[in-house]
Amino acid sequence: MNHPPLLETPRLRLRLLSHDDFEFYYQLQSDPESMRYIRPPETDPAVVKERIDTLVKYAGENPGLGSMVAFWKETGEPVATAVLRHVDYQPQNELELGYVIAPGFRGRGLATEIAQSIAEYAFERFAVPKVVAVTDPENLPSQKVLLKCGFRPKGRRFIYGSDCLEFELVKC
Repeated sequence: MNHPPLLETPRLRLRLLSHDDFEFYYQLQSDPESMRYIRPPETDPAVVKERIDTLVKYAGENPGLGSMVAFWKETGEPVATAVLRHVDYQPQNELELGYVIAPGFRGRGLATEIAQSIAEYAFERFAVPKVVAVTDPENLPSQKVLLKCGFRPKGRRFIYGSDCLEFELVKC
């Protein structure tokens, strides 16, 4: 099935997650290293399918928001997942971005490229005053990405069942 891109960066096309992305999404969700700072890896395909169902439903109810898959423009290969959503999926909350880079594509600056493009998109499309992101306190690479993108540390926040560091990017 052909899905239109939601965003494009110099090297990537990002589009909303669909059921067609099950294999790639499952690979990331079941990989202990990819999930290291997020949640325990999920190896039950039925649970991952149910998770995709929930994420697709959220995107349908919140146009322009949701989980995405990033594809390498040159090859069409999936290289990352990303998200722009309401914090804790509650529409009254601020917008949050996140990303998971596939193992073979880490260290190439893709997280920075994705975070910058999603933040710009959030400011332009939704006219929000700020975008937030949360990380595990031990996830130094992700914290460096956020700082490089202009996010500033806001403090600790207990969210998604974990004690996290919260960052925010305020629109200039």
